[in-house]
Amino acid sequence: MELGSAEHKQLLTRSIVRVAVKTATLGFILGFILMVPNFIRDNAFSTGLLYLGTAIIVGSLLYSFTIAYKKYQRIVKPFEIND
Repeated sequence: MELGSAEHKQLLTRSIVRVAVKTATLGFILGFILMVPNFIRDNAFSTGLLYLGTAIIVGSLLYSFTIAYKKYQRIVKPFEIND
């Protein structure tokens, strides 16, 4: 496999996407765990945990997208310029 080949770019992109999906999944799991008390009993504390869980899910999605975009720009984009 040559550097800059289509197969090389595909493997780089696949690994970047895999890291982004793992990051988003961890955020989703943690956020959902924090949301569970609100499903069982509705009070002020569990509502606060619900908001925190939602913020963690949204934050992890934004973070994983940002990291994937930056890695793509830094790693894969230079190979496309040389084509």
